[in-house]
Amino acid sequence: MSFTVDVRRTDQLTPAELAELRAMLVECFGPRYDERSWQHCLGGLHYLLRYEDRLVSHGALVPRRFRQGGQDLDGVYGESMATLPALRHRGLGSVVVSMATAEIRLHHTIGVFAAGKYEFYERLGWRKWRGPTYVETAQGPRPAAPARGAVMFRLPQHSTIDPDADLTTDWRDGDIW
Repeated sequence: MSFTVDVRRTDQLTPAELAELRAMLVECFGPRYDERSWQHCLGGLHYLLRYEDRLVSHGALVPRRFRQGGQDLDGVYGESMATLPALRHRGLGSVVVSMATAEIRLHHTIGVFAAGKYEFYERLGWRKWRGPTYVETAQGPRPAAPARGAVMFRLPQHSTIDPDADLTTDWRDGDIW
């Protein structure tokens, strides 16, 4: 199986590439992949895996504000991690997630995302957040759990972040996690 992976920021993608990406994500997620989901995946770094010149797997890391114990964390959030259904279970998604994981470990203090099928990510070294999770609102932090699955995290090797303590993120429309 021969494939290529292109890593680019959103602002480096052409309108045609963005249209191709969005169509692939809708094919992967179905009708629940709406405008908010699309907007959440923009503004960061994209891992675009092509097989036979077709975009078949994708993951994005977007900047997101995280705090623990009043300390701001240099974090990114994984968005729109997906592989076309017909090509799943061939290692393509693992390539994308592994590359995103390397970026987190080298350049950030934490990587976070919500996953319904968290067992896949656990095989790649990601773990479930064990502490309480919150979202920052105008009225202050409030408890916020993912709509489905679990909040997953990845830390650099020598991190001092405590996965049993609280984790707070910023408010956004749609899914918080």
